[in-house]
Amino acid sequence: MADENTNNRFRMSLPEGWADQSTYIFDGPESGGFKHNLTLVIDNALPEDDLDLFAQERIDAVVGATPGMEILKQEKKNLPNGNEAVEAVIKWIPVDDKIIFVKKVYLIVDGVGFTFSAEFTKQTIKTIGLQVDEMINGFSPDPTG
Repeated sequence: MADENTNNRFRMSLPEGWADQSTYIFDGPESGGFKHNLTLVIDNALPEDDLDLFAQERIDAVVGATPGMEILKQEKKNLPNGNEAVEAVIKWIPVDDKIIFVKKVYLIVDGVGFTFSAEFTKQTIKTIGLQVDEMINGFSPDPTG
């Protein structure tokens, strides 16, 4: 059984005007010379609770800022925990003969935005990608913070 990571490592008081916009990086395995990780960005300062807008703004920013990115898939889905999410798979060719697949999953729970991101090779999206899906599917935000 895998260890559960709750990330309850510290408390900090923030003065007025400051917002917790935490980013977590979970190191994964190396496969075929490609090091994997899963990134989770938490956005506590959403102007509105619109999942489609939240996802689209972030997808547009990534694709617009990175030449050579192509959206292969973008769809709404329900995670096993009942949360609605938007999933995007983006193909990126940073250099000749190197293709990277970027999976992004966006969700909003109780007014907080969560963005998951992971990169894969053509082979590892079918193997390590399943592990990443399991982690995202098991994600449960802690309402006590």
